[in-house]
Amino acid sequence: MILGTRQEGIDISGHNGKVVAGDDNSTSYHQYSSKTSKLSKLFERLNKEYNANNEISDINDDLQRYLDKRDTIGLEQKLINGNREYLFDDASWLKQEYAKKLTKFQFFEPAQEIHALLLGIILEKFRNRIYPLIREKSSDIEILKVISEDIVNPILNVLQEEGCDDVMGLDSTDIEGMIYFLTGRCHIKWNS
Repeated sequence: MILGTRQEGIDISGHNGKVVAGDDNSTSYHQYSSKTSKLSKLFERLNKEYNANNEISDINDDLQRYLDKRDTIGLEQKLINGNREYLFDDASWLKQEYAKKLTKFQFFEPAQEIHALLLGIILEKFRNRIYPLIREKSSDIEILKVISEDIVNPILNVLQEEGCDDVMGLDSTDIEGMIYFLTGRCHIKWNS
């Protein structure tokens, strides 16, 4: 911030239309977009439909693919198979906390789209970032760190940075819970 600077009678014809008070050694560009993201639009629609109590009776196919169990093993056995049974108590609680929000909002069409979108992102990140670490027999410390840094935090940042008016109140507990929800539905495995 420049205080007390006055510039009067300046001829800008020889300065490429630019007048600088101070130095001009750095250039910064700020892009501000009036476009809203798909996620922001979905949350905006959800708020309207939730406030109007516009529930639907069906689950869309995009969400249904994550609700269907791929086999009957379940969360506990998946963690046991991956030698991570010590995670079960926390994982079970996280899964249940997420399941409560999913159940509460599952009959609002935009919520179904939001859940399907986020579950798809988590599944893709797990397959491409976490599962290779599991196959390489990386330490649990490394795996849990990458889950936090590459899955949980980026999703939370998107929700905050895009100004999503999240009536569901999704937080890190829910994002982690989505991982164990997908594990319990056998979309994610913890062994190589």
